[in-house]
Amino acid sequence: MHTESELVMLPRAVPARVMLLEGDGFAPSRRDETQLLFVVHGRPLVVVDDEESALQPEDVLLVNPHSLLEIEADSPYQLICLRIDLHRLAPSLEDVSFRVSSATATNRTVFRPLIHLLAQVIKAGSAQDEQRRFQSVALLYALLDELVRRFVASPAGEPSASDKHRARLRGLLRYIDEHYAEALSLNQVAAQQHLSAPYLSAFFKEQVGMTFSAYYNQLRLDRAVDDLITSDESIEVVAKRNGFRDPRAFVKLFKARHDVLPSQYRRDHRSEPARAGARLTTAGPAPDSPLRVLARYLPADVDRQISPTVEVEPLTKVVAVEGVDATAPGRRLSHTYRRMTTVGRAKELLYEEVREMLRQWQADIGFEYIKFHGLFGDDMHVYREDESGLPVYSFVLVDKVLDFLLSIGLKPFVQLSFMPQDLASIEDRTVFSAPFNVSPPRSIERWTALVEAFMDHVLARYTRAEVSTWLFCVWNEPDTGPTLFGFDDDAVFLDFYRATHAAVKGFGRELQFGSPAMLVSYTQDKDWLLGFLEYARTHGCAPDFLTVHYYDNDFSRESLAEHTPGRPSSSRLNKDQDAFGKTIRQLKLLTRDLGLRIPIYLSEWNLTVSHRDLLNDTTFKSCYLAKNLLENYDELDAFAYWTLTDLMEELQPSEDMFHGGLGLLTSNGVKKPHHHLFTILSRVGDRLLTSGDGYFVTSRGGSVQVVLYNYEHFSHLFASGERYDMTYLERYAPFSELGRMDFSLELTGLVPGPYRMREHVINTEHGSAFDTWLRMGAPTIDAECVDYIRQVSVPQMVVNDVEVDAPGFTLSAVLEPLEVRFIELLPGEAHRG
Repeated sequence: MHTESELVMLPRAVPARVMLLEGDGFAPSRRDETQLLFVVHGRPLVVVDDEESALQPEDVLLVNPHSLLEIEADSPYQLICLRIDLHRLAPSLEDVSFRVSSATATNRTVFRPLIHLLAQVIKAGSAQDEQRRFQSVALLYALLDELVRRFVASPAGEPSASDKHRARLRGLLRYIDEHYAEALSLNQVAAQQHLSAPYLSAFFKEQVGMTFSAYYNQLRLDRAVDDLITSDESIEVVAKRNGFRDPRAFVKLFKARHDVLPSQYRRDHRSEPARAGARLTTAGPAPDSPLRVLARYLPADVDRQISPTVEVEPLTKVVAVEGVDATAPGRRLSHTYRRMTTVGRAKELLYEEVREMLRQWQADIGFEYIKFHGLFGDDMHVYREDESGLPVYSFVLVDKVLDFLLSIGLKPFVQLSFMPQDLASIEDRTVFSAPFNVSPPRSIERWTALVEAFMDHVLARYTRAEVSTWLFCVWNEPDTGPTLFGFDDDAVFLDFYRATHAAVKGFGRELQFGSPAMLVSYTQDKDWLLGFLEYARTHGCAPDFLTVHYYDNDFSRESLAEHTPGRPSSSRLNKDQDAFGKTIRQLKLLTRDLGLRIPIYLSEWNLTVSHRDLLNDTTFKSCYLAKNLLENYDELDAFAYWTLTDLMEELQPSEDMFHGGLGLLTSNGVKKPHHHLFTILSRVGDRLLTSGDGYFVTSRGGSVQVVLYNYEHFSHLFASGERYDMTYLERYAPFSELGRMDFSLELTGLVPGPYRMREHVINTEHGSAFDTWLRMGAPTIDAECVDYIRQVSVPQMVVNDVEVDAPGFTLSAVLEPLEVRFIELLPGEAHRG
C-alpha cells in the first residue's frame, strides 16, 4: 500500500509541492512533474524506466517528467518528494533530462547542495506570505541551476529508433497532461496526433507499460488526490475538474484504487504533517520526524560550495496614527482581564512556594476571583466511605485553601470537581499524572449530599453575605467527551449538572451558579453548547453565567482525543492569527441570538494545551497575549490566563527550568515575559482613545498611555505540528519575517509644558528569562544562575523629559521583533513624588 499527503503547504502560486510518500510499495506511475526524492526512512528499491536504485536513508534521487516510477520495499518507507512543474517554472528545461542518484555515487557530498536547497524551499515556503512566495520561487530556480550545472544527463551518440520513440512519447504524454481535464478518449488523442487508434493503443502499451485508459485514469486520479488534500471543493467539483463527467464513475475508480471513498481519503490525508511530526515529550530537542531529518541540511556547507541561500531582508512595518485627541472622552474601560486569575489545582494552594507566587501576583495586578481544579479531588481528602459504606466528609484542607485566598483578597471560583475515588462509578477513568477521577458518581444522591455538606459548611464558616459573592459551577469541559473529561452519555452529564445546580441553589437563589466550563473555538460546531442551554432552559436550571475555555490549537483538524490532559504534544495550532477574536465574536453573537444576557467568563485560556511547547518561554508569548487581549479588550466578562506557574501536577514536574510550561512563572518562580506583560497592562488608562494593529492608546486624567506590540504569527509549518529546524536553543525558528515596527503617533489636545515620558520594554534583550539564559551560554541551572536570571530578566525602563511646545506632539518608537513596549506621557508634576 502507498499513501501520499502534502507535507508542507507551499503557497498555491508556487509551481511546486512537497509530499510525504509512505508505504511498502508503489505501482508503476508516470507524472508530468520533475520529482526529487529524499529518503527519510526505509530502504526502498526505486525503479525508474527499468533502472533500479536501492536507496538508503538520506539518499536523493530525481525522476524526470513522464518517466515510469515504481517503488518496491520489504518494509515501510518514508520519502519526501518535491514535485516541480517545469512547464510553469522553466519551460525550456522540459526536454532536458537530469541524472541524480546518490545510491551508487562514490562522492555523496556532491548531492548536499540539492538537499540543502530542498530544505530551504520548505523553510521559506511554509511562511505562506507574498514576500516568501517569491523567495520560494527563487530557491526553486537555484535548485534548477544546481541541476543544470552538475546533473544534466549526457546524450550518447546519434539518436536511435528508441530515442525517436521516446521523443514521440514525450509529446504524446505532454498533450494528455495539458488536456487531461477534457474527458479524452483514445480516438480523440489518436486523431490529434495523426495516428490510427490501433497503432496508438499498441504504441502506448509498449512504451508506457499500460493501456491508454489505465494511464489516463491514473493521471486523473493523481490530480484528483492533489485537489482533495489541498482544497475544500466538493467531490463533484473535483471529479469534473479532473475530466470525470460522471462523479459516480470517479468515486468507483477512486475506491478501487485507494480502498476508501474520496471523502474519507480527504479526512485521512489532508494536511497531515502533525501525524508524522515531532512529539515534544522531553524538554530537549524534538525527536526525528520527516522534516527534522531534512532540517540537518539547512546550514550551508561552505566547503562544498553549496549554492548561496537566497535571503530576504525582513521588511520594517510602518504604523502611523494621526490626529488622536488626548482630551477626548474615549471608551470607558473596565479591565475585565483583572477579574479572574488561575492556579492549577486546589492542592497546589497548600504549597508555600505557590502561595508566595500568588501573593506577589495578586499584589502586582489585583484580581477579584481565582479559578482552580480539584476541590473534591482525593488529594484534598474531602470524601471517603467508612467500613460500613457510609460517607465521611472532611473540609480541613479545603478551609486552609479558602482561608488563604480570602486573606489575600481573592474570592474562589468554586469548580465542583472532580469525583472522589470512593464515589466514582469507573475506578480507572482518570486524567493527569497526579490523577483525578472524571467518571460520573455511582450514586447521584451521595454526590448531591457531598455538595450540600460542602455548601452548609462554607455558609456557616464564611457567612452567607460572603459566599453569595462567590462563583460556583460543576465540572470541567464535559463537551470533550469520555476521552477527556466528558461522560460516556451526555444525558447522564446533563442530569448530573441539574442535580448539582439544585443542590447549590437549594441554599439560596442568590448564590451564583454557572455553566460547566466548555471548550470553544470558532472552527468547532456549537451543538454541545446549544444542547446544554436548551436542556437548562427546559429543566429550570439555567446558568447565571457561561464558563468557557479557549486554546489556539486547531481542533478542527484533529480529535480532542489527541489532547490527553497533561500529555505533551506537538499540537497543531491555528494558522489564523485572529482565531481568538473570531471565537469571541461568534460566541457573543450566539448568546445575543438566544436572548441570553448573562456574563461570559473565559476562565481558562492559553496558546496551547501542551505543557512542553518551547514557545511558552519566549517573547512570542508576551506578544501573543498583548495582541489577543488588546484587540478584544473587555469583550468578555473575564479573561483568565491559564495558569500562574509551571509548578503544577498535571504532568510529572520537569527538572528543566525552561521546559515550555504553561505558567506565567517558571517552577522556581522566575517571571516569564508574559508575566511582565500583565504588569505593563496594569498601567493602562481608564479610557480608550484609539487602537489598531499593533497599538492601544488610553488616557487617565492628563496622562496618555500607549501599548505597542510587534506581533508575528508562527509559520504554517509550525502550526501544522512540524517543528522542522526549531530546537531547544533555537526557539524563534517558526517566525519567518522578524522585522521591526516603526510606529508614530500624533497626539493633539495636550497642554503645552513639561512632560515625563516613561518606556518599559519587553523583548529578547530585556525581560526574557530564557533569552537571558541563552546569553549566559545556556549553562546547567544552579541556584546562583536562578538568582542572576531573576535579577537581570526585567523589562528595560527608559525615562525622558520632553517639552510640548504646542497642542500637537508626535510620539515615535521602533520595536524589535516580538517586542512589547509601554509608553506613558505624564504632564507637569504628575510624575513627581
